[in-house]
Amino acid sequence: MSESVRYLKSNLPTDGTLSDGCITEHVSRYIQPLHISDDPEWLTQSYGAYEYEEELRDVFHFSGNGGSLPQLNRACSDNSSLATKSATTKPRARPANRLRHRMSMVDARLTKLPNSLIEMCVLVGLDQDTGVRCARHAQVSEAASWSSFFSLPLDPQILAVINNQDAYFPNAKMTFDSYFPPVNAKASTKTPHKAPPLKRGASRRLSTKPRPVAFPHNQEMIASLPTLCFPSEAFLQQSKPPETFQYLVLTSISGSRSYATCLTFHRQYLLNITKDGKLELQVDSSDSSSVKCWVPTCICVISSQPYFLVMKQCLSTLIPSLNEERSEMLKSLKYFTIQMTMIPTPPAGSLCVSFCLGENQRPITVHPPDNPEKQCVDIPLNLPFLRFSLDDILEIVTCLLTQQRLVFLSEDYALLTPIVECFLLFILPFKWPFVYVPVVSSSLLDLLEAPGCFIMGCNSVHRQRISQIEGLVMVDIDRRQVVKCKTIKIPSIPEAGVITFKKLYQSASSKQYEIAMLSRPASTTLDSDCSFRDRIQRQYQRDIQECFTEMYATLFRDVYDFMYFDQRRFKDDEFIASRPDDEKDFYTEFLQTQLFKTFKYDRLDKKKDYYLNLSKRQRPLNSMESYSRRNFSRSLLTHSSVLSRRADSFKGGSTAYTYFCLPTCEVPLPTIHQFYDSCIEQISISIKTAKSASIKASYLFLRGMFQIACSRPLNGLDDFHNLHTTDLSIFPVEEITRVVEDLSASEKAELEEQDFYKRGEILNKISQRKRPTGTSTPTIIEDLPQEGLICHAEFVLHIQNLEIAIDMDVIDRLFNALTGNQSVLDAETFLFFVDAWKEGEIEGTVIPDEIYERHLVNTESVLKISSLISSDQGMGRLVLTDKRLFVVTQGNNTFHEVIRIKDISCLERFERSFLLLSSAPALRVYSKLPDKEPYMANLKGERNTWYTLINEMWSGRAIADAQKDPHIVQQAARNICLLDAAIRSAENAGATHAKHLEHVSQVLCHFTRLKDEGMASVAPETGSALVHKFNPSANEAQRSTVEAMLYTPGNRSDGRYEEDSCPRLWCAMGSGKVKVFDGSNFLLEAEIPEAKDRVCCLACVNGEQIWAGSFDTTIYIIDVFTYSANKRLMDHNDIVSDITVTSDQSTAYTASLNGQIIEWDTASLTKTKVIQLQNTDKLVSIKWDDASHRLWCCTKDDIRLIDKDGAVLQKFVHRDEKGFPILLETFIFTKNTVWAGCGRRGEIVSWDKMSFKRLKVLKIDCRGVSKMVAVDKWIWVASKQGKIHLFDKETGKHEKALTGHNDAIRSMTQAEMRYVLTGAGSRDGKVAVWRAQFIV
Repeated sequence: MSESVRYLKSNLPTDGTLSDGCITEHVSRYIQPLHISDDPEWLTQSYGAYEYEEELRDVFHFSGNGGSLPQLNRACSDNSSLATKSATTKPRARPANRLRHRMSMVDARLTKLPNSLIEMCVLVGLDQDTGVRCARHAQVSEAASWSSFFSLPLDPQILAVINNQDAYFPNAKMTFDSYFPPVNAKASTKTPHKAPPLKRGASRRLSTKPRPVAFPHNQEMIASLPTLCFPSEAFLQQSKPPETFQYLVLTSISGSRSYATCLTFHRQYLLNITKDGKLELQVDSSDSSSVKCWVPTCICVISSQPYFLVMKQCLSTLIPSLNEERSEMLKSLKYFTIQMTMIPTPPAGSLCVSFCLGENQRPITVHPPDNPEKQCVDIPLNLPFLRFSLDDILEIVTCLLTQQRLVFLSEDYALLTPIVECFLLFILPFKWPFVYVPVVSSSLLDLLEAPGCFIMGCNSVHRQRISQIEGLVMVDIDRRQVVKCKTIKIPSIPEAGVITFKKLYQSASSKQYEIAMLSRPASTTLDSDCSFRDRIQRQYQRDIQECFTEMYATLFRDVYDFMYFDQRRFKDDEFIASRPDDEKDFYTEFLQTQLFKTFKYDRLDKKKDYYLNLSKRQRPLNSMESYSRRNFSRSLLTHSSVLSRRADSFKGGSTAYTYFCLPTCEVPLPTIHQFYDSCIEQISISIKTAKSASIKASYLFLRGMFQIACSRPLNGLDDFHNLHTTDLSIFPVEEITRVVEDLSASEKAELEEQDFYKRGEILNKISQRKRPTGTSTPTIIEDLPQEGLICHAEFVLHIQNLEIAIDMDVIDRLFNALTGNQSVLDAETFLFFVDAWKEGEIEGTVIPDEIYERHLVNTESVLKISSLISSDQGMGRLVLTDKRLFVVTQGNNTFHEVIRIKDISCLERFERSFLLLSSAPALRVYSKLPDKEPYMANLKGERNTWYTLINEMWSGRAIADAQKDPHIVQQAARNICLLDAAIRSAENAGATHAKHLEHVSQVLCHFTRLKDEGMASVAPETGSALVHKFNPSANEAQRSTVEAMLYTPGNRSDGRYEEDSCPRLWCAMGSGKVKVFDGSNFLLEAEIPEAKDRVCCLACVNGEQIWAGSFDTTIYIIDVFTYSANKRLMDHNDIVSDITVTSDQSTAYTASLNGQIIEWDTASLTKTKVIQLQNTDKLVSIKWDDASHRLWCCTKDDIRLIDKDGAVLQKFVHRDEKGFPILLETFIFTKNTVWAGCGRRGEIVSWDKMSFKRLKVLKIDCRGVSKMVAVDKWIWVASKQGKIHLFDKETGKHEKALTGHNDAIRSMTQAEMRYVLTGAGSRDGKVAVWRAQFIV
C-alpha cells in the first residue's frame, strides 16, 4: 500500500460517529459521485507511486504540492467543484500498459430498472474489518472481565451498500468490488468485442480508485440505518439468538418515503484484546484466551414501495447462507441484490408478477396496487383488530383525523411499522402530511418532546417517561390501550359513520380464512391451499379498506353540496350548521385540519380518483340533483372507463388476477441485458394473447420499463404511448419526462421522426397530467403551516411568497432573530409574526388621506404609529416614516412635523416626572438645526421600542448619506417593519422569541450596528469623489457579482424612434443576466436573462449592438433599442473571457480561456479567422491597439503582443525575486506604456510599448489588483480588498486611496472621461460612481 493510501486511511474517522444530517465523512466520500468516467478501461496494472497519488488527487479534488494529501475536510454535499473539474480537465493520455475491463464497452454498466422491486441493499453491523466499536456513552473499565463486554452497547457500522451497479464496502480494504455486477462475458454471444481475460493481481490495483456511484437514496437516509436497524442498541451475545425481522419507513428531506425490511442475524467470531487494548473480531485465532461471541448484523433491503412481506419472503431465502464463510455470505448477498433489482413491480391493475430466487424455491408473487392513486397493500390489515377493540380502533382513527400527537408503543419493534401503516391505510382518502417516524431508537427519544403533529413509535420500556410528556396520545399495542393526556379532548366520530363501519366489518370478519375453510374441502396440495389462502386474505384486506372508505363516504356524502367550484371555495360554516348538534364538534375540528384541506382541494379541483367513484354511489338521488343544479359539469358524474374498470374492487367480488412468471435470472449474468431481453420476449407473446385491455396495458407498462432498462428509450416511449388506447391511468409521467430529458441529440432527432411523437400524444399527456413547477402561487394564510416546526428553507419560501422580504441576508437575520440561533422555528411563533406583520400593514391606512396628500411625499412610507400619548403638541399619536417624525393630534387630525430623520443629532431615554405619577418613561429627540428645541414624548411602555426603531432609521439614513446609497434607506425601513412585527408578536405567550427580545433587537437593527462600527462616516477623499451607489441586484433574493460594465453615451437613434437615446449603463451579472440602467439616474430599464451562466465581458459594436460573453461559451448579441438577444455566436468551446472591437467597428475579436481568439465581421456576424495561442489555458483579456493594428493578450502568466495572424511579436513577463512568473490579472495601455496589475500581490508593472523595456514597478498595500482604467492624468487601480488607488500616469506617484466596496472590485469602466464606475463581488454586489476629477 502506498503512503498516500495509508495517509488517506489514517485520516478517516474510526469511531463511526455520525454528524447531524450527514453520513460519516468516510462513507460520504464514496457515496457521492467523486469521479466521472465513461471508460471501463480506466484502471491500469502498472501505475507508479507518483502517478497513483496524482490519480488520487484527481479523484478527491485535492490541492497542494508534491505527494502530500490533505485531510478530507470538505463538506459532504459539495460536489459542484468536482463536477466542474471533471468536466473541464483535459483527459490524460492512456498509459501504455493498460488493462481492459472484463466487460465490453457495450455492456459496461447494468442500467437501473425504473420500477425495480428494491433500490438497494445495506448491510449494517460489525465484522473483522471494523472490530468491536462501543457506543459513545458506553463505559469501559480497564479491569473489565470478559463477561462485561457482553453488556456494552455497540456502535454498528455500514458494512456494505449494494445496488444493481455497485457494491461498496466502506470498512473493507477494497472498498469497491471491481467484478460487480457479476457478468460472464464468455457466455455472451451478443457482445461485439471480445474482452481479454483479467490478469491475476489486478484486483487490488482495480479497487484503489473509486468508480462512479449513483445511489438513489441520500446519505442522511443511509447514515440513519445503524440506529434504526438496532433501535434498542446492539450487544454481543454469548449464544446465537434467532433471526428476526423488523420494518422501517425512511423519509427523505424532500418528503418522499422509502420502505425497508430488515433481517437481523448473528455471526460467530472470536473476541480478542490487542496489545493496545482494542477489541478485535477474528474468524480463527491461535490465542487461547479468545472468547467465542455472536456479533449482530442486519441486512436492510430498501424499496420505493411498501412491499414489506414480499421483501421478507425474499430475505428469508438468504438465511441458509448467513452462517457460511464471510466471502460466501457476501457473494450470496450481492447475487441476491442483483436479482432483486431486476424484478419489476407491476402497475395498478390485476396483473401480478411472479418469480423464483432459486431452484426448488416456491414462487414469490408481487401483487399490484388496487388503484393508481393508492399504494400497494402488503401487510395484514387485520393486525390492529387482533390488538384493539373496534371502539379503540375508531378512537385511534379519530386521533389521526384530528391531527393529534400519537406515539405507538410495543416491546416488539416488528409490530410498530405494520400497525401504523395499517392505520394510515384506514384513513384513506385522507393523507397524513406531518412527521412520521414509526420506529424511534432509544437514542432519539427527545424527538417525542418536539412540538407539532407527529406519529412516532418506540419501545414500551419507555412508557413511564413518555407518559410525562404533555399533549400525547399513547397507543399501547402490548396492553391493548389508548391513553390520552388529560388536557386533550377528542370528539367522537358521528354515529352514522360508526354504524356503517361496524356493520360492514361484521360482514367482512365472517369471511376470514379459518371460517371459510370450515365449509370447504381440505386442499390436497400445498400450492392449492396457499392459493386459496392468499385469495381469501386479499379479499379480506379489500373488505377492511372498504369498511373505512364507506364510513367516510357516509360522513361526507353531501360535501359537494357546499362547494363553490367556480370560486374554488368550500362553505365550512354552512356545512357545520347543517350537522346535528352532537356531531358539530367533530366536523368543526376536522374541517380545520390539513388532512381535510387537501381532500377539499382535490374535490374542488375535480380530481377523479377511487373515492369519487365510491362517493357517487353513496350520494342519494336528491343530493345528486342538488349537486347538478350548481352548474357543475355533469362529466364528473359520469363513470369514466378507468373508474368503471376499478369499480369491482368496491363490490365485494374477488379480483381475478393474471400472473406473469418471470424467466429465471441467472447470476453471474450471461450478459447485461439477457434477462431483460428474455422478459421482453415473453411479454410480447403475452400481449398478443391478452384479451383484457387492462392486462394488455399492464404488459405494455412492464415492457416499456424493460426497454428503458435495456437502453432502448425510443422503444420504451412507444410502449408508453400505446397506453392511451388501453389505460392512461398508469401512464408513467415522471419516468417519461426523465427519459425524454436524458435523450442524446441523435436520439431526440430519431424520436422526432417517430409517428407517435409527431402526433404529440406523449407530450400532450404529460402536459395534461403534470403541472408546471416554474411558477409559484402566492401564499395565502390558509397555506401557512399551522403546527409543527419550520425549517430555514420553508421559512424563506413563506417570507418571500408573503412579500415580507426578498433579500436572503434580511431573511437570514429574521430567522436568526425569531429562533434565537436555532435551526427550526415553531409554526405558532411564525403565525404570530405574520399576523403582527399584517397588523402593521393595516395600521398605516388609519392616517387621514389629507395628511398623505398635503404633507407626505408620494414615496414616503408610514412605518409605525404610537398609541395615544401626551407630547409637546398635546394629545396625539407619534408617527414614524422613512423620512420624518410627525404627530397627528387627537380629534382634529392636525399634522405637526417633529423632525426630519436626517436632522436628528441625538436620542435620549429618560424618566419624566408628573404630579399624579412619580415618573414615566419618555423619549427626547435632539435636532442638528440651530434654535430648535428637543422634542419630548411620553411613550411610557412603548419608549424603548420607539427608541430602537428611530435609532435604526436614523442610522440607516446616516449610512445612506455617507455611502451615497439611497437604497439603504429602504432597507432600514424594512428592518423597522420586521422589528416592529417581532416585538408585536412577542406579546403572545407562546412566541418563542419573547424570551430573547434583546437578541431580536440586536440582530434586526442591522444599520444601528454598522453605524456603531463607523460605517456612517467616510474619509474626506472618498466622500469628495463618490457620487452615487446602487445595488443592481435590488429586489432579488441574492446579490450577484458585477462581472463587467459598459457605458454607452446617449445619441440619436437613426430615426427608428422619435426620441434621442439616453446614456445607459450595461451591467453583466454573475447570475447570467445583463441589466440596463438609465445613465442619468441609474434606474433599471431592462433585464436580459438569456445566459445559462455568468456573463463576464461586454462590448459595444456600431452603437447598435452589445456583445455579451458568458461562461456558457456563448456570445449574446443584444439590440440596444429593443433589448432583445435573438442572435448568438456559439463558436467558442470554452469560457468567453473578453471582447475587443477595432476603432472602425468593422471587426471584433473574442477570446476564450483556452487561448482561442476568433475574428468576426461585425456586419455579417461571420467568423473570418481563428487564432489559437499556444501554451496557455488562462487567456483572460485582449485589447486591440489601433496605433499598431495588433492585439495585446493577457494570459495571466504573461502579456503578449501578436499580429493579426496570431504570431507572437513580443512577450512581457513579470518575475519575482526567485525568477518565477508573477500572475498578471489585468492590463491596460496608454499612448506609449503598457500597465499590468498583479493578481496575487500589490504590484503594478509598466513596460514601454516601443522598446519593450520594463519601466516601473509600483507597490500597493493590498493582496492583489483586479482591474485598471486610465482617465485623464490618473491610472485608477482597483484592488481585491475593495479599495481604489490613484497613480499619476507620468510619474507613477501614488496620489489617493478611495474606499468604496466591502468585496473585491470585479469590474471597472469610465463614462465620457467624467466618471469612473466600479462593480464589486457578490458579498457587496454594488456599483459605485466616482468623479474622475475631484478636489478634497
